[in-house]
Amino acid sequence: MEGNLLENNPLLVAMKNALGSQTDIQIQESGEAPRLILYGEQSDSQVLSVTSTGKVDEYLLKYVVSFRLMDKDGKLLSEPQTVRVQREHQFDRLNVLAKEREEQDLRRAMQRDAVQQILRRLSRVIINPNADER
Repeated sequence: MEGNLLENNPLLVAMKNALGSQTDIQIQESGEAPRLILYGEQSDSQVLSVTSTGKVDEYLLKYVVSFRLMDKDGKLLSEPQTVRVQREHQFDRLNVLAKEREEQDLRRAMQRDAVQQILRRLSRVIINPNADER
């Protein structure tokens, strides 16, 4: 059951989609391939501004995710890294439903941006397949 929950995780789905469509990497559930470990995913918001009556006017949305790349034996191939994405979000208390939908869309976009940053960072990792033969 837990595996099904992980398979439906929006971050995992976004990463698999990006890897499948933007790279020539084939995803394997096991084997000799390096493993990408995603962890520490957090989403938060902070009040940026309030109106003269003390009502929230603007939020800062934050999204953080960490990752590391390991070989089949659990040895680190790159140092653990953290990606942080932020967006400002205007709040309109007279149009709450539309603003909530806009916030959800912003959070999904932030997640996609984080995936793209992870892919860019991974593209700079050099994996030496013969490192153990020395």
